[in-house]
This record gives sequence, structure tokens and C-alpha cells, in this order.
Amino acid sequence: MNLRRRLFLAAFAGVLLALSFPKPGLAPLAFVALVPLLLALRGASRRGGFLCGQVTGTVQGFFLLLWVADVLTEHGGAPFSLALVLTLALSVAFGLFLGAFGALQAHAGIAFGSRSLGLAPFLFVTCEFLREHLLFGFPWCLLGYSQVDFPELVQIAAFTAVHGVSFLLAASSAGLTQALVGSSSFERRLGLTLPALLLSIALAYGHGRLQQPLPAQGTLTVGVIQASIPQDQKWERALLRSNIDRHLDLSREAVLRSARLIVWPESAIAYELDLYPEVRKQIAEFTTSEGVFLLTGNDDRERDAQGKVRSYVGAKLLSPEGDILLRYHKMRLVPFGEYLPVPSFVASVLPIGRLVESVSDFTPGTQAVTGSALGIPLGAFICYEAIFPSLVRRFSMNGAQILFNVTNDGWYGTSAAPYQHYAMARFRAVENHRYLVRAANTGISAIIDPFGRELARTRLMEARALVGDVRAVSETTFYSRNGDVFAWAVTVVAALGSVAAWFLRVRRVE
Repeated sequence: MNLRRRLFLAAFAGVLLALSFPKPGLAPLAFVALVPLLLALRGASRRGGFLCGQVTGTVQGFFLLLWVADVLTEHGGAPFSLALVLTLALSVAFGLFLGAFGALQAHAGIAFGSRSLGLAPFLFVTCEFLREHLLFGFPWCLLGYSQVDFPELVQIAAFTAVHGVSFLLAASSAGLTQALVGSSSFERRLGLTLPALLLSIALAYGHGRLQQPLPAQGTLTVGVIQASIPQDQKWERALLRSNIDRHLDLSREAVLRSARLIVWPESAIAYELDLYPEVRKQIAEFTTSEGVFLLTGNDDRERDAQGKVRSYVGAKLLSPEGDILLRYHKMRLVPFGEYLPVPSFVASVLPIGRLVESVSDFTPGTQAVTGSALGIPLGAFICYEAIFPSLVRRFSMNGAQILFNVTNDGWYGTSAAPYQHYAMARFRAVENHRYLVRAANTGISAIIDPFGRELARTRLMEARALVGDVRAVSETTFYSRNGDVFAWAVTVVAALGSVAAWFLRVRRVE
């Protein structure tokens, strides 16, 4: 196969991967999306394999992350042409991990031939897992997230996190490829039957899991407030008080519908409550008069022992008396949004002036703090943290029986990003077997059950008070208790397979 044909197949795989996610969200494509890439890697050198994987990852990343160009132009002041170039650069970084997969898979193919396809799901998940932990840590749209609307399939995430679903999808593509190119009839049959068996086991488990009743523990009626305030109005000084009033008006509507805990999104209160007692008094008057708890995003500023002032992206839970019952500081900050991951002299020459100038030098928090309302333990994580399974599980292990996600996706307008972000957040409910309440400034706000199913949701850019019941769940999942055991086990197998391929190749040369 010549290089041009390999690169065409690799690019086609990138398109299929991107189409699997919102928007348009053609989820069934994820089962076959890697087939063109695996065909392109047949007989390729390691360098050729890296190039093919890099092309696949870059194409996938570019189409998935086109919304970045909108953010750079709307909020960063960059010309659209430059925004596209910067988005392409990010896509290249995004694609490095599929490039690594391509090189490793080609390396295994040199040693094992078509039998190396059995190693492909392990190598693929390993490279996805590394994307969560290397560079800036950007596990955006891991392959398994594409299946969030198929609850029977994703219940294995309670053991494996999203990585188990990615493994099944990669195994499906590897099996189909082996059925096409296997060197024997046994290999070709195995390519079809083994992934089918794995999928059947996962679906059978998921079906049984969905039949189990949820424990009837404490019930909490929540009111999720989506005020749908445009991003350019969130910090407009003349509108700060009126923005709070919009949240209060919707909150009173939720109270009339029996809500006992009101949830506001990230950035709902632009004032730091510790520094503006008059604003805190206004909000306390609401919680006291209505007898409700209020969970809201709200930043903090503290002076440490050395006298240095530190700022935190925060969330707070207020009691009906106006007391702060929970004060959480965001542990995973957004690169170029909440901190600059490059030296200041580099940032000063970046051609996205407005965005860089507006970046606050926030300090990351260190603890998954939990609180309680009406005797029910709860935990709240903020925005970008929703894409990190290993972070969110810490709230469950610290006793939270209901999970809350406060976010502001107003940066992304009506692009695919709010839909992608929402799909990833839903997986945290499955992994931890917890109700998840999500409050987003412009959407998508929702109430999700412990199986990842939508109980209620808003439309994007809709101003609405969403009211529903959630229940406390105390049982913990294997993933909550033990973390990424599956991902690490897969990584070990991938490493052993790669080492075995190297030794086999050396012996052949000798």
C-alpha cells in the first residue's frame, strides 16, 4: 500500500471518529471508526505508523475542536484565519496520542503480523489514558463517551470508567479488521466472535444492572437554575446586580414547585461573597425567607501564611440562614482560561490578546470537599473537572451521595462544545453510581440518574428553572473505590506486548 493511500485511510478514520461525537453524534460509527486506520497500519513502518496515527488524530481533533476557533475570535480577539491556525496546532497536539498508537501498532504488526490486531484495543486505550495525564491533561472526547446515550452498554464504566467502553469500541474495529485481513480462517472467525462476545457480556451486565431498583434513601427536590446570560454580559459591571436578580427570579419559581436546594451555575455570582457583604446579605435574605439551601459557583480570595493573596475558582453551599456550609476550590484549572500553562513572556506575545489579558492567575485547590443539605452528603465539582474521572471519584470516596456539576459553557455559544461537555459529564454518574445534577449558565443543565439516563434537561440557551427529585445513594462502585485499575492493567498489557514485539524482532534479525 503506498503512502498516499495509507494517509487517505487515516484521514477517513479521523472523520469517522469525529462524526461519532456531538454534533452530529453518529454514535454507531464508533464501532468501525478505527478500521480504516488499522488497515492503513498493515505493513507500515513505525515511522509510517506514527504518521498515519497522527493524521487520524489531527483530523479528528480539528473537527471536534472547531469551537476553539470561535472562542479565540469571540473572546480572544484573534482574526478567524489565525484562530483556525491555532486550532489546527491544538489538533496536532491532540493527535500525538493517536500518533503514538499508530507507531506502537505498526511496531507490533512487524513482529506479529495480523495477530497484532489483538493488541490494538490495549494500545489504543493506553494512549487515551495517557492523554488524561500527559502534557496539559486533555481527555476530551475519549472514544467511549460517544456511547453515552446507550445505557446498557456504558454500565461497565462502574468498573472501568469510560476506558472500558473505549476498549469495547476499539476491540470491535480490531475484530472487523482481522475478519478482513486475517491470515487464516480461524483468525478471521475469531475477529468476529471475540468482540461480539465481549459486547454481549457488557450488554447483558448493563441490562441486568438497569433492572435493579435504586435504594430508597433520602430524597431531595432540587431546582436547577439556567439564567442563560450571554458570556459578554456575565462580567459587565452595570449588569452584575441584574444578573443576580435573574437567578433569584427563577429560583423563586423553583421554590414554588417545592425545590429545597437551589443550584446556580459557575459564575452565577460575579462578586466574591466574602468581599461584598451587601450581596451576600441579599442572597441570604432569599435563602432565609424561602427556607432553602443554595449551591452556587463563586470565586474566593485568601491570604496565605506568607501574606500572598491567592484566588480560587470556587463553589459554595449556603444554608437557609445564609451560612456557608461548603467551600470548594476547583482542583483542575482550564489552561489559557484560568491559568497560563506557559511562561508570562511567552504569553505576552501570543496573538490572542484579549483572552490572555483576561486570564486570572488562579490557584488550584487540593481537596474534594463535601458538605450536606437536609442531612444528605453532597459534592460539587466545577466545569472542566467533569472530564476527569479520577478527580470526580474522590467526591464519592469522601462521602458524597449526590454529585453536582456547576459550569459555564457560555464561552462556546451554540457550537458542539456544550453537547460534548455534557456527554462527558454524564459518565461521572455511571462511574460513581450517583445522581448528577448539572447547572450550566447557558446550558445544558440536567438531572441525571445513577445509570447515566436523563431525567430532565434544558435546551441550550434556554432560560429555565428545572425542578426534579434526586435520591441519596450510599453504595460505592468498584471504580469509586479502586480508581483506574482497569486502565492501568490495560497499560501493563500494552507495555508487555510492545516489549515482546521488540524482542521477537531482535531475535529475527539475529
